[in-house]
Amino acid sequence: MKRVYKYAASEGCAMCRLADGRDVVLPVFPGILKHPKTTELEALLQDERVARKYTKLALQRAAWPILSHFPAAWLRECLESADVRPGREQALRFLLGDQVK
Repeated sequence: MKRVYKYAASEGCAMCRLADGRDVVLPVFPGILKHPKTTELEALLQDERVARKYTKLALQRAAWPILSHFPAAWLRECLESADVRPGREQALRFLLGDQVK
């Protein structure tokens, strides 16, 4: 019998306009934020506060194949204020191509 693995896939994209005028396109992965449905999540991610919380939770919990769909500059920006374990932060910085101390 053959096993079939289902990998996480983005359900679309949401664009968020930041306070400084930049636009960030975020992938929509259900489950990072617990309660909203996929259709609600797209609308919620247009708010900068929700987009930052969503990204910080993804940095804390999501696997690299999911995080690789996010813009790298946005991940670096959110990683500064995310509450991530030191070992995970070091690994994320390595995967993002940053210099690791």
